[in-house]
Amino acid sequence: MISFITQRFPFFIVGYFVLQIIIRLLTTNIAVLDESEQIMLSQYFSLGYNEQPPLYTWIQMAVFKLTGISIFGLSLLKNTLLCLTYVFIYKLGVLLMADKLKASLSAVSLFLLPQMVWDAQVDQTHTVFLTTATAITVYLFFYIVKKEASWLYFLFFGISSGIGLLAKYNFILVLIALGGVALYIPAYRKAFYKKALLLSILVAFCMVLPHFLWFISHLDVATNRTVERMNAGHTTNVLVNFAKGSGDLIFSIIAFLSPFWLLFILFFRKKFTWKLDIQTKALIVYGVIIFTLLFVMVVLSGTTHIKERWLQPYLVIVPLFVFSQVATIDVKWSRRFIILSLIAPIVVALVVLIRPWLIDVRGKPTRASYPFEQLAYAMKQQLPHIEKSLMYAEDKYIGGNLKLFFPEATIITPSLPNQPYVLSNNVVLFWEIEKPATFIETLILGGYACEEYQHRIAFQKSKKLFYEAKIMQCKKEA
Repeated sequence: MISFITQRFPFFIVGYFVLQIIIRLLTTNIAVLDESEQIMLSQYFSLGYNEQPPLYTWIQMAVFKLTGISIFGLSLLKNTLLCLTYVFIYKLGVLLMADKLKASLSAVSLFLLPQMVWDAQVDQTHTVFLTTATAITVYLFFYIVKKEASWLYFLFFGISSGIGLLAKYNFILVLIALGGVALYIPAYRKAFYKKALLLSILVAFCMVLPHFLWFISHLDVATNRTVERMNAGHTTNVLVNFAKGSGDLIFSIIAFLSPFWLLFILFFRKKFTWKLDIQTKALIVYGVIIFTLLFVMVVLSGTTHIKERWLQPYLVIVPLFVFSQVATIDVKWSRRFIILSLIAPIVVALVVLIRPWLIDVRGKPTRASYPFEQLAYAMKQQLPHIEKSLMYAEDKYIGGNLKLFFPEATIITPSLPNQPYVLSNNVVLFWEIEKPATFIETLILGGYACEEYQHRIAFQKSKKLFYEAKIMQCKKEA
């Protein structure tokens, strides 16, 4: 098994993510928060939606055309992107180190990063996409340098750059860092100082331009939530903000790389040799520019809280970098390292499978425990002919999951701006906590008659905990 991983890593990782899709389908039929948002947004095409670029949503729409609006469609896209991340980290390792064993160790090490093995799998979308785009773009950058690649790879580089910018805005840090590497190192500057680079720039520009025009005309929608998140914990004292933000950045870097760095020291510290060849210098310059920019952002924005997932796209190549500095790899120690690395995804898979059954032991539900399927069935029995209604949901989590079971309905929510909709003769409102009084009043003034219902349904796999929801059906009076 270990030799198969080291010699045929791409096949191994594809099999692993196929298994992840199967596990997801076996454990829950409920979308989590980010996925629910994608279901809601994929109801219509737009050049922009909210504070995130639109490409993930566009691709999700295309996947849904093939799979229908489903958990399978959601899981297929995310796991494909995660699989590509691992594959391109491996390919980058082979390219830079010419050693399949070191490349495999670099890629398998991603299992030792909790953000990659757990958070990315459980509830991430745009960050996963950004990480994939970063891995592909960095690979193409070094491929162009090492292989003196033709214009075709400059075309690919432009496409991957455009994809990255449409995946998440902070991909711009990756491009700035790669540009800095190319300017700083003469050999890299020579490789990119070609007319073919204009093709890369033109392709990326054309890909991004339509969304950019939307962005500048919707600045409030595109930036408000991001600014709010960055200002969390912000004080009026600039020095305090800098100290807290810088400290949190350093802590988040260490936390993100744990426990990988501990196991690396345990297994390979004696073989670690600092060699400053040209590609090592390139990786160092890349990292220095990235984290200098992050510190500058901390200073200028006053950010005091750094989330580990924000660092994911920039830190996934750290295992590759440190393995490139290992002089020789002992096969016995590498086998042990891989075995320990594989424990993490096995544990994660077991937790994902078992966790839904522990709801009564834990005393509280997870997102995957909500009984939306049972609720949808009850709604269809109580309110016939609502499958094509306009539905108003309290938030995007509820709305996205309703869409799974009412695929022909148009579902809107106040938590997502600028949703297009047309009032139908039959409107269904759904909420848990806050009754949408203003929307109801608008319907009544528009000649709708409304009737309220309540549902109390056990959470999935629970005998003690119940989900309570309120539903109102409003019909247009003749």
